[in-house]
Amino acid sequence: FTTIGKAGGNAAAQSEAISRLISLALRSGIDPKDVVNQLKGISGPNPTWENGQLILSTPDAIGKALESYLFDFEHPVTAEDTPEEVAKTRFTMVDSSPSQQTPNYSARTMTTCPDCGSDIFHENGCVTCPSCGFSKCD
Repeated sequence: FTTIGKAGGNAAAQSEAISRLISLALRSGIDPKDVVNQLKGISGPNPTWENGQLILSTPDAIGKALESYLFDFEHPVTAEDTPEEVAKTRFTMVDSSPSQQTPNYSARTMTTCPDCGSDIFHENGCVTCPSCGFSKCD
């Protein structure tokens, strides 16, 4: 249902837990839009930009992905739609000024790798990811 980086790690475990609860909610008759509303807007320590859209956290990303799926299901693309019309209705672009895109690599707030989502560690003055090799030194 969801995959973040390599197997294991805190982010992957949280993602799997969220996905299992979503699956249970949907199988229990909960309106998918209610699930989206509960997940969207949850912020985490490392917001990121994806295709011009601000992703606040893993739950926010899952909520937005579910919302996108629901939108596509309710508004199928027809042969008459131009790519511009599809892009306009599908995504709400947010301000993408460079100052907001600068990641915060502070070891106090960063717990998962921005590249693969695995747990990261602070050692020898650097934040490092043993899974993919990401490194950011102070």
